Amino acid sequence: MSTNGYPPAPNTPGAAPATNGGNGLAIGSLVLGIVGTVAALFVPIVGLIGGIVGIVLGFLARRRGQARGMVLGGIILSIVAIVLAIVGFILAAVLVSQVLQNQ
Repeated sequence: MSTNGYPPAPNTPGAAPATNGGNGLAIGSLVLGIVGTVAALFVPIVGLIGGIVGIVLGFLARRRGQARGMVLGGIILSIVAIVLAIVGFILAAVLVSQVLQNQ
């Protein structure tokens, strides 16, 4: 393609569009919220850790102005993961105390 001595037009076909860096923190928060919520049902410590890290990533993404829906979903699911993990710890403690009391 000849440009006749002039620079190519800025919107040449096939040029990649400019991006603003992506939504890595928002996606990370959402994924950790989902994993933490599911894991809290079976292994509360994994749910607690996933929930805490998910909240931190969610608030960092929110401060940077990334995709609001993913950030909000990640924060909410991370909070749910933490609550489920706490309930799991309480249920485990009650179960252990009942078993020890019956011996």
